[in-house]
Amino acid sequence: MPTITTELLADGLNVSVYINDKPIEITSLEYKAKLDTGRQVSFKVSGENSVHHCYVGSKIRIKSGRGREVSNLSFAGLIKEITPTVNGAIIVGIDYMTSLATSSHVNYTNNEVIGRDLYFLARNAMNIPDIDTTFLTQGSYVSATEGMGLTGLQTRKEFVQKCIDNMYFLTEDSTSYASLLNIVYYNYAIHRDNVMDIIKIDADNIHIKPVLKINMTNNIVENLAGVVDASRIVNSYTIESSTNKNLTYTHNDNDSIRKHGVLSELVSVETSNFPLIVNTTQKFVDKNLDPSLNFTFTLRNAEHLALGDIVEVTHPLSVKAIKLPISEYGLTTKDGISTTITLGRKRLTLAETIAKSL
Repeated sequence: MPTITTELLADGLNVSVYINDKPIEITSLEYKAKLDTGRQVSFKVSGENSVHHCYVGSKIRIKSGRGREVSNLSFAGLIKEITPTVNGAIIVGIDYMTSLATSSHVNYTNNEVIGRDLYFLARNAMNIPDIDTTFLTQGSYVSATEGMGLTGLQTRKEFVQKCIDNMYFLTEDSTSYASLLNIVYYNYAIHRDNVMDIIKIDADNIHIKPVLKINMTNNIVENLAGVVDASRIVNSYTIESSTNKNLTYTHNDNDSIRKHGVLSELVSVETSNFPLIVNTTQKFVDKNLDPSLNFTFTLRNAEHLALGDIVEVTHPLSVKAIKLPISEYGLTTKDGISTTITLGRKRLTLAETIAKSL
């Protein structure tokens, strides 16, 4: 197959772009990626001959790396948008996760779903000709239940997302975690080419080492900024029994209330086990009495970092170093490879956490 290799960057990254297996030359390249969402690329082409090969639905293949190395910038997907310019066009493509979103509707039944590992249910739904699921072999040990609402007529993407949204568990292993209540959950993404990954997010595990440590004085990091989100604080929490209305318990964290004011929640659960109710309220408040933190920063030559990778941040907004997964990034190739990275974790709702606790 003929190849046109473009050296877009002073940083030595070679890029070859094919539209329907025909090589074309490009003059810019950008990526946007977010957990549970199709990765997007955009690039510019010039001249009638190059534009002639590009139409919505055309297959895009990008081979990118330093020398012969294959990197996370290698891409496979479809053209979704074309914006004409004076000299050519701006092309926007999205990876093959889009094929899950536009798939024919599938009727998932109780017999096919209930009792099965959510990981493998999601993998089977992702297993289409355009997506490579070869490496999805781990399992989550979280089984499908009727209460998850997984069944019915829906696209493959809708079913996968429901599986992922329910694919989490709580752990109290004192040999691996500093806190009493710890949430392990899953996301999914295509990091390179068409290879699908289901990513286990276990940032609180002390045995999980970060791929990167950053702080305000780190010379390799630019524009490190934090965002405090207080919308999910719960410092006064009441559980009532739906089977015995006289059985209720409220746990308050007075230090958090003095600092942030009263932020209360009430949930009704189908249990009359009072010690369990007391224990659950205390653990939930301990886990949710502080604001959540998200961070953004810019890093050069960081194309090796992937969604779900764990980064440790030391910042004045946090009293101690905090480990967070990469949840989103944008990468440009103008003046070298520059990546703006967003760190943040999924925060489960009150009802979701209680459902797993009781």
